[in-house]
Amino acid sequence: MKAETDEGNREFLSRLLPNQKSIRNFIYSLHPHSEDLDDIMQDTVMSLWEKFDTFELDREFLPWANRLAYFEVLRFRKKRSRDRLVFSDQMVEQLWEDAPSPNDTEAVRQALDACLCKLDGRAREVVEARYARGASIATLAKMRRESVHQLYRILEKVRLALVSCVQRRLAAEGNPFS
Repeated sequence: MKAETDEGNREFLSRLLPNQKSIRNFIYSLHPHSEDLDDIMQDTVMSLWEKFDTFELDREFLPWANRLAYFEVLRFRKKRSRDRLVFSDQMVEQLWEDAPSPNDTEAVRQALDACLCKLDGRAREVVEARYARGASIATLAKMRRESVHQLYRILEKVRLALVSCVQRRLAAEGNPFS
């Protein structure tokens, strides 16, 4: 019995681990609040583990996992329904239907990483502080001794430049997601 359990554990992990990043990206595409991402991902992994015995081993794991992740996002949203910044169920359903494939998501991420490397020092510093470390614009303005207005302008220019750069890179690679 223990050998059977160990084999089931190995099978689950061999399917989960290579797909973990894609599942996480998918969850974020449905619920773009980074502060909730770890909680939803943990709930999703628990759900995947609990339901793995219903998974047909000849099927692809990622679509099955994303479907369960979709339901975990809905469950999480229901628990947090009192928050003002929660998408409606219709919006989440639309995001689910419009979600890019895992390959498209990875292509966009790679293009974005390449485009971020091209930013000048000041722009990259502001983007990293704001998005990677989650600093507020007001905090950044104080730290950098700049006005909030200046930082908003910098971020707006950087966002437009990044969108344009990512679209160009994807188009050059023939990616239909561009």
